[in-house]
Amino acid sequence: MVPQEEIERFLLGEDDEKYIVSLEYDYKTSKIYKVIQDPVKGKMLRPDTFIPFAWVGDLKGKNFYKNDKHAQKRAMSENGILIEKLEDHGDERLQQGLTYLVKTTKTYSNLINFFKGGGLDPWGRDNSDCITILSPVEQYLIQKSKRLFKGFDEYDDIHRFVFDIETTGLDPKTSKMFLIGMRDNRGFLKLLSAQNEDEERQMIVEFFRTIDELKPSLIGGYNSAFFDFPYILKRAELLNLNIKKISKTLHPDYSLKQKDGILKLANEMEPYVQTQMWGYNIVDIAHAVRRAQAINSDIKSWSLKYITKFIEAEKTSRVYVEGDKIGKIYFDNEDYYLNPDSGGFKKVGMPGTENLMERFPGKFLEVKGSNIIERYLDDDLYETMVVDEQFNQANFLLSKLVPTTYERLSTMGTATLWKMIMCSWSYKHKLAIPKKLEKRKFTGGLSRLVQVGYSRNVLKLDYSSLYPSIQLVHDVFPKCDVTGAMKSMLKYFRDTRIMYKNLAGEFKTSDPKLAISYDRKQLPIKIFINAFFGSLSAPHVFPWGDIDMGEQITCTGRQY
Repeated sequence: MVPQEEIERFLLGEDDEKYIVSLEYDYKTSKIYKVIQDPVKGKMLRPDTFIPFAWVGDLKGKNFYKNDKHAQKRAMSENGILIEKLEDHGDERLQQGLTYLVKTTKTYSNLINFFKGGGLDPWGRDNSDCITILSPVEQYLIQKSKRLFKGFDEYDDIHRFVFDIETTGLDPKTSKMFLIGMRDNRGFLKLLSAQNEDEERQMIVEFFRTIDELKPSLIGGYNSAFFDFPYILKRAELLNLNIKKISKTLHPDYSLKQKDGILKLANEMEPYVQTQMWGYNIVDIAHAVRRAQAINSDIKSWSLKYITKFIEAEKTSRVYVEGDKIGKIYFDNEDYYLNPDSGGFKKVGMPGTENLMERFPGKFLEVKGSNIIERYLDDDLYETMVVDEQFNQANFLLSKLVPTTYERLSTMGTATLWKMIMCSWSYKHKLAIPKKLEKRKFTGGLSRLVQVGYSRNVLKLDYSSLYPSIQLVHDVFPKCDVTGAMKSMLKYFRDTRIMYKNLAGEFKTSDPKLAISYDRKQLPIKIFINAFFGSLSAPHVFPWGDIDMGEQITCTGRQY
């Protein structure tokens, strides 16, 4: 077993560089740019370099460069290709897997061109068993043993910015946007408004100007990937705004862009459109809630109002307005009585409002309809921020362990978490990547209904970390993990989580804030632990997976 101190150093990143909040690769200069959020010096960029690489297996049958060895050698010379044989420790799956590390002394593009020039698409589905190539940023993190957010203990230490919009309808082609609200976790709050198209145009410009001025590390909205960003960008297009000109990023040569992405929700996948701005992390906070809902049956809805109540963060003064009435109340701008303590409101002149101010002195305010909607938007921003803090806390902590971007980690599946960790371990120790196996059905955990009907008194008994404990006690791990890394990591995660849970309990009364901090630290560890069995049982996705081991775990579990 690998010493626990070594596992901890590896997971946390052995390089000591702090305050990296984002990474970008510039294809023009072939440099990695580290986006630094220094607590004293502020936001800055630091360039760096890396050696691009790919794990490659047997290419026989791929007609690589038409099997012409001379053509292959010419392409290797042109693209600066070097090939390194990896260790297999005599393991059959490693010997049949990706046994070579192909590197280039030139650029990431040269590495890609080398494979494509030979007729092999590195990302082609038919080639996934013979080549694995990660993004430049992930290669950099692995190669340099760096991790995001090192030096930040709490998620709230990261400069976070949230936004929300109000519109007259759902279709940007037939409706318009009249409010944009912005808030950060450093006290900034601003509401932009528009009464006509000229003002709407200026409002969009000011929205992006504010982002450029504040330069937050994280930008988030609630359901923003599906609604807010597409709506803003479509309105900008219809209003003849040059989005590339107004959406300044941290690099003058790169503007806002969008690309297709995949959101992993437990056993399901859902396409979405990812908005990207160079140097910023842009996330849809609803994704974190939906991912939590997929594994937590107690969460019945992912609507912002519901989830705020679910985590008991709702303000007593919260102003609620039905969606189809927001635009009318705002533009009619009539007089209303508002109870600032409860958030309730009623239009002046409606039954029950006679002499209201005299009957209840000091309890109500007389405000305009536009003020009601602005308060509603402000409350939406508050709820978006607190939901982000609650549900993206785990993603922040996972980003301190997994060598990938915050944006990708926020949507990837749990098997990919372990894959990234094991790829990093294999690179560090010059190990081959195991051959993937076919997936097959196997007998799972015991589920038995002993009585049909309705019961009032139900006793629920549960094992604490049953499957991980079975693996550690009975040594149920795949043989292809030749260094014992997975066993060592699982032990580290289990023991560390128990430590944090015990500390949370110890300080629950004497120091509640510290107790909450410890409880949050065990969240990503719980995710890793719970994800391990699923990864192990998915050898078609996770190269170190082994269904025989998965079946042995469930079989052992049925005996307890």
